[in-house]
Amino acid sequence: MASAGKSTRAVPLELRPAAPEADLGLWADDASRLPRIEPSAVVRGRGPRSLPLVGWSGALAEPSFVDHHHRVPYVDRPPSFGHTLKPGEHFKYDVYFGGNPTGIAEAAVVAREAGPLGTPDRIRLEGSARTSGVAALLTTIVYDMAAYLDAETGAPLQTGAITKREGLASSYKRRETTATFFGRGFVELEDDKDGKKTSARKRLPIDTFDPLSVMAWVRSLDLAAGEKAKAYGLDGGTLLRVDIVSRGPTRTSDLPPLAAALGISQDQVVAYDGSITRVDRFGAAIPGKKVYKMRVWVSNEGRRIPLMIESDLWLGVVRLILTQYDPPHESSGARIPAPTRG
Repeated sequence: MASAGKSTRAVPLELRPAAPEADLGLWADDASRLPRIEPSAVVRGRGPRSLPLVGWSGALAEPSFVDHHHRVPYVDRPPSFGHTLKPGEHFKYDVYFGGNPTGIAEAAVVAREAGPLGTPDRIRLEGSARTSGVAALLTTIVYDMAAYLDAETGAPLQTGAITKREGLASSYKRRETTATFFGRGFVELEDDKDGKKTSARKRLPIDTFDPLSVMAWVRSLDLAAGEKAKAYGLDGGTLLRVDIVSRGPTRTSDLPPLAAALGISQDQVVAYDGSITRVDRFGAAIPGKKVYKMRVWVSNEGRRIPLMIESDLWLGVVRLILTQYDPPHESSGARIPAPTRG
């Protein structure tokens, strides 16, 4: 990403601050970056300064009005959760819509491998979903996804998804999308819908995940009752804000039958409530778009297994219930220690 250079334009005298250093003939070195042609991502300090910014940089650093449209609000990067991704783990769910079985969904942590050309290690995730039962009589959907995440931070590196559709209301038969993340905050998208190819580049909030990594992020959260967390998810070309609030340890009587086989009792569950909002790249909700609710039940006995997931859709509630869990491979190596907070 090219950076803008320093301005060589002389600063008008009337804009120079009256500072004690002026009597000594000393002036602040204006080392901040000037705006690019497109709106800048964020204006923030580069460390302690003894002298104020002047000229254009001073006006950008301390604008006289709140400018929500030209700067992305600064947020901290999410804590690293790569240590929670253990190769070999596999999850399988039955999908219910309106109380009726409608499909199967799967997700797996496939492998940890060295990055190409000497880059840091990466984790490969895979996921799939297929319609079945009554839903398959109306439309058949087969969805397969694979993603590479940074093995330390969990940030997405590259995501590919293939969707095949047949039946009623199928606007396309096959769609293949690829998202390549060039660092946090920038993505290149390629979309092939029945042979019609398009591409785009987008700026994103720095805490943006893909569909697989956002669920891995939710699973990794360790929040006390009432604590909140927020991140963004990119689904195709649609940017979503995911807000999570913890309900803390929750006694649940309708656990999946598999929970007992895994040794998880009704008292070993933590519940999260969430909302999914379609937003623009500045984090503002898009008017007229429905906000969907989400609920997740995760075991809190160490393995943090997502047992049930619910989400509201425009026609009803979709519910995923765990039916199979495979633990990580013993040969996957020692667990990576969690990063310490300063």
